Amino acid sequence: MGEKAGMRAAVVGASGIGKHHAKWWHLEGADVCAFVGTSPESVAKTQEALARLFPFEGRGYTDMAAMLDAEGPDVVDVCTPPPCHYEHVRTALEAGCHVLCEKPLVFDKAAPREALMEQARELFALADERGRRLGVCTQYSSGALIFTELWREQRNDEPINHYHGHLEAPAKGRAPDPARIWVDLSPHLISVLLKLAPGGAVAWDTLRVHFDGYEATAEFDVRRAGCGPLECVLVARNRTEPPSNMRHFKLNSYPFVVEGENDSDGVYCARIETPDGHHLRPDLMRLLIREFLAGRLVTDAEESLANLDLMLRVLEAGAQ
Repeated sequence: MGEKAGMRAAVVGASGIGKHHAKWWHLEGADVCAFVGTSPESVAKTQEALARLFPFEGRGYTDMAAMLDAEGPDVVDVCTPPPCHYEHVRTALEAGCHVLCEKPLVFDKAAPREALMEQARELFALADERGRRLGVCTQYSSGALIFTELWREQRNDEPINHYHGHLEAPAKGRAPDPARIWVDLSPHLISVLLKLAPGGAVAWDTLRVHFDGYEATAEFDVRRAGCGPLECVLVARNRTEPPSNMRHFKLNSYPFVVEGENDSDGVYCARIETPDGHHLRPDLMRLLIREFLAGRLVTDAEESLANLDLMLRVLEAGAQ
């Protein structure tokens, strides 16, 4: 059962994706005690939105420190814009909370890569020092475990030598900006790669990057001990027309298409389409929160740091 029973969770930034996180915390047995917004007006709107999603009885705040002092949550879920992540994660850890943070863990487009990596290492060191869990919302790590399980059922021990990840999300009226798109979507693509090639090393001399308009693409090989390289193609794109989202993954030539679907009880799930049929599994973010509440991280500190480093190195290459 882990620590699920009695865990109190607070969401910092619950007006966007954070409200869905709050719902999953509730459905997984945590007490969503509070959230933090940017203004009294946004807090009032978020309070109403949360109440429509689940029986929310917590309180809204405009000041994170005041929330931490008044509520004393066990877990803080950080869903604020990326430039705020470092400050909000550090504040929550220093208050003695476990922290789950939206991806990327840290980011500021004006900061050099090594400065951002140092911030990330500092946060993980602080979490370790305080005996707290620090996780990043790269929930497609859970998807990678499902993909490989289904792959083995059909292909047995056939080695995986090629990985193609393709994510598309709606542009929502935003101007073309491949760097923004890469930062937003690539951590999910990279999280699958890191599960497919644990301990692998990117062969940077093979890197080819194409950043243009609404698309950011990176191709490279990952060297693995004891077997040949894993050839990787990662595509992140914004769409300006329906369908609004695409989540396509291939291991060698075997495709996995992830869609959303309600189960027989009306609960939103991940529908994974393969050439051999479809498979209905819990929503990947729900799985990540379930593991977190049970005291486990789907993606540990080493993987999270490797994910951030790869994302930033490709971003540097795309800017050249």
